[in-house]
Amino acid sequence: MLLTIVNYLYVGIFVLFFFGFCIFIHELGHFLAAKWRKMHIVAFSIGFKKMWGFTRNGIEYRIGYLPFGGYVDIPQLETSDSIEDQNGKKLPPIKPIDRIIVAFAGPLFNVLFGFALATFLWIHGIPQISPKMSSIKVAEITQNSPEYKAGLRKGDDIVKFNDKSFYTNWNGFIQKIIFTIGDVNLGVKKENNINTISYSPAINPNVYPQMAEEGLPYPFFKPEIPIIIQVAPNSPAAKEGLKSRDRIIKINDAPIIDYQAYTTALDKSNGKTMNVTILREGKEVALKITPSVYGNGNKYLIGITFNPDTVPIAIEDVRDNSPAEKANLKAGDTILKVNNITPNNALQFTKIVNNSKGKQINLLVRKGNKNVSVNITPRLYYNIKGISVEFYDHSTPWQQFINVIQMSYKSLQGIFSRDSRIKASHMSGPIGIVTVIGKAVYNGSVVYALNIITLITFSLALLNLLPLPVLDGGHILISIIEIIIGRSIPTRLLQPICMAFVILLIGLMIFVTFNDVNRITHFTKYFKSETKKAPTENNPKVLPKTPIPAK
Repeated sequence: MLLTIVNYLYVGIFVLFFFGFCIFIHELGHFLAAKWRKMHIVAFSIGFKKMWGFTRNGIEYRIGYLPFGGYVDIPQLETSDSIEDQNGKKLPPIKPIDRIIVAFAGPLFNVLFGFALATFLWIHGIPQISPKMSSIKVAEITQNSPEYKAGLRKGDDIVKFNDKSFYTNWNGFIQKIIFTIGDVNLGVKKENNINTISYSPAINPNVYPQMAEEGLPYPFFKPEIPIIIQVAPNSPAAKEGLKSRDRIIKINDAPIIDYQAYTTALDKSNGKTMNVTILREGKEVALKITPSVYGNGNKYLIGITFNPDTVPIAIEDVRDNSPAEKANLKAGDTILKVNNITPNNALQFTKIVNNSKGKQINLLVRKGNKNVSVNITPRLYYNIKGISVEFYDHSTPWQQFINVIQMSYKSLQGIFSRDSRIKASHMSGPIGIVTVIGKAVYNGSVVYALNIITLITFSLALLNLLPLPVLDGGHILISIIEIIIGRSIPTRLLQPICMAFVILLIGLMIFVTFNDVNRITHFTKYFKSETKKAPTENNPKVLPKTPIPAK
């Protein structure tokens, strides 16, 4: 219980610090630029509705009760014929160039902060669901699905998307489908020819229920994810002949099409020597590998595959000769309790199984319309010591920035297109963004959380540069118009326009907040996210989907 409380505190502090820092760095840009241009500053606030503050050198520094934003109170930026400070003293008007500098400084600081985070991510790497691929081989496909009806088959190689070559991971490929307006065109290599397969993506209710509920499509085919390994020098794996960049394609005659197939083969080995076929520099090499007990022998499994996003735990597959099969567990069964404890999530479930140390545990299982008590003895988890199967994206800071620009453009394009699958209801505001960051940290994916924060700070800069009144881009546009016409725009013309956009902005915030709350309450049972690897008992930790940010 104490550990859970400490974990929640850690998550809360992390989220509030980094989300708050995105806002702080934006307002700091305005603040420093205003001081540089010798403008009058009344207050610098993080959050709205003052909770606490202090005054120094005539500027009040505030902390607000509502941490979903911030502001710098600069009277000279207001659209008014008579500009006054907090004491009613008249202030001189400012030049348009000064307004441009102050308005631009906020987004600029967001971009600089984003590049700092992106540099760290570039060096460390961002965890991904798969390596980047220039072609995707279909490992499995659902019959009667839109893709199947269009002609896509198991074994086909997808080499083009909408008539263009690609180099992306599986999640990036899914994003391409979601952002496509109209039909999707896949260039499929069959023998030596490239045929075009056109279809309209459909909602897949069997994968990622939250996406299905929100009307977002997901492929009805499963890709072949290459298991490309990294081998530690002088490790048991290295001594048995494995090398970095080897691709494991077969274990004991079982094709290794993805991470789930890899862990299933290891589980079936039960520690016995395996015949492993690897692909090395285009040639197949056969090796004999003996798996080892994972770590210090503190990881136990019962041999099931499940989606870590659903609670209670719904069994998707049961491995041959596993403890689960011997206990007559089947796909479709639901685990309600473990040792009389109702697990709140997949992590808690796997923790209870691990803590058994191989001793018998009791499961309360829902089979059809009946609840059945089952005793089961977990067994040790095996791996190949010295290898890692981790996928990381080392995109440069500039590539990360360009990616956010492209995603923002496609999001806006989709929202305003009748044939798009992206809708305004898919946007997320502060609540949704904070929830996604918090979930990533809670699941141990701090680097992925930093990736989301990088996306947010870049997005915050871009959104604020939109040429709309009350946004920084609006101030810049008004200033440029004043420079061109050589005089100020009349206040009686500007104020109604600004007021209208303030109302629209407040309405947008209410809209995205309503969607966030509805999404959280409606989809609590799903805890939807994108996994680093296939969702299995071996890998319950998950990486969240990134919402479309809205300020």
